[in-house]
Amino acid sequence: MNARRPAIAALLLGSVFVDATPSAAQTAAELFDVNTIQEIRLSVNSRDLRTLRERFAENTYYTADLTWRNTKVRNVGIRSRGLGSRNGTKLGLHVDMARYTTGQTLAGLSAIVLDNLWQDDSMIRERLAFTMFERIGLPAPRESYCRLFINGEYQGLYAITEEIDGDFARRVTGETDGTVFEYHYVRDWRFEDLGDAASYKPIFEARTHRLDADSTLYNPIQELVREANGPDDAVWRERVEQYIDLNQFMTHTAIEAFIAENDGLLGYAGMNNYYLYRSQGTKRHRIFPWDKDNAFLFVDGPIATSDANVLFRRAMGYADLREIYLATVEQAARIAAADGFLALEIERLTALIFDAARADTRKQFSNDRFDEAIAWMRDFAARRSAIVLNDVARIRAGGL
Repeated sequence: MNARRPAIAALLLGSVFVDATPSAAQTAAELFDVNTIQEIRLSVNSRDLRTLRERFAENTYYTADLTWRNTKVRNVGIRSRGLGSRNGTKLGLHVDMARYTTGQTLAGLSAIVLDNLWQDDSMIRERLAFTMFERIGLPAPRESYCRLFINGEYQGLYAITEEIDGDFARRVTGETDGTVFEYHYVRDWRFEDLGDAASYKPIFEARTHRLDADSTLYNPIQELVREANGPDDAVWRERVEQYIDLNQFMTHTAIEAFIAENDGLLGYAGMNNYYLYRSQGTKRHRIFPWDKDNAFLFVDGPIATSDANVLFRRAMGYADLREIYLATVEQAARIAAADGFLALEIERLTALIFDAARADTRKQFSNDRFDEAIAWMRDFAARRSAIVLNDVARIRAGGL
C-alpha cells in the first residue's frame, strides 16, 4: 500500500469542467455512498474565491454553482468553516443550498459540509468513528468522500458530511419539530453550573427554532445543568433524567472511550464536538456525535471510570449506568475484533481514498505521514480490542 500507484492525479488535475445535463434526480443515499468517491465541482467568481481564501477566519458567504454527477445547483452559499482546521490553502466549506434560493436542495439536503480533513493525517478517522457509532446503534452523520474541484482546479480529498439540522433530526428520531443545538467550544467546560440561562447561549447555538425566545431555548438547558450539579441524594437521577437520556449519554461516552476520542464529551480540554437535541414537546435532551478527527489517538490508554465531567462522574455512581458504560465499551471492542471488522474497514477505506489522497497537494501532511498514519490505524485495529477487554475485566473484578 505504501508504494506509489500509477497515479490518476494527472487525469484528475487535467479534468475539464463539463456542465451538468438534465437527468434522473440523485438521492442522498447515493451522495453518501461509503463505497464511492464522489466528484463535486464548485464554480466561484475568482475575486470572491481570492477573498474567501484571504479571509478564511470569517463566516462570510459567497455565491457559487455546485455540480455533482448530472445535478447542478445554482447560486448556493459557501463559507469557510471549522475551528482548528480553518485555513486558506485547503478550505473547509459549509455549503448552504438555500442561502439565496428558498427551498433549494441537493439530493433533498438543504446543506452539506465539505470537510477538508486538515487535522487527520490518515484521512479516515472520522468515517471509522461514525461507523462505530452506527454499529452500536447510535445515529451519526452520514459521510462519504469526494474529490473537490473549484473552478476546474483539484482541491484535494474531502469528506462530504451530513449537516446536523432539523432534517437530520427527523431522519434519525422520527420527530418533526425537535430543537437542535450546535455546541461551540468557548472554554474548558465540564458540565459545571454556569448560572443563568443566558450563560448557555454562547455555547449552544440553536440550529432549529431560531426565532424562539431565549427563555424557551435555554431555560431547559440551564435546568439540566443545575440538576446535574444538584445535591447527591436519592432523587438526583430522577430529577436529571427529566432533562437528559442518561442511558444514551453513557453509551455515547463508552463508544468514544473505545475509539480513544481525545476531544469529545470527556475531552482533554473539556466537552467538545457534539450537538444537543431536545425532543419535541419535552425538556429532555440527547447527544449527537460530531467531528471525530481526534479519534483513534492512542492504542493502550485505559478507559475512563472517573472524570472531571460532572454528569459522567455522577452517572457512574449508579450501578446500572456504570454497567451500560462498561458493557458498551466491551461491545465496541468485540464488534471491532469480530472477523477483523475494524482492520478490514481500514483497508477498504485506505484503498478507496489512496489515489485521491496522494494526489492531494493541499493537505497539511505529507504522503509519508499519510502512510505512517495508516500504519498507526492498522496497529490500533490489531491491538485495541484486547487491551480494552482486559481493562473492562479488571474494572469488573474490582479495579479502579
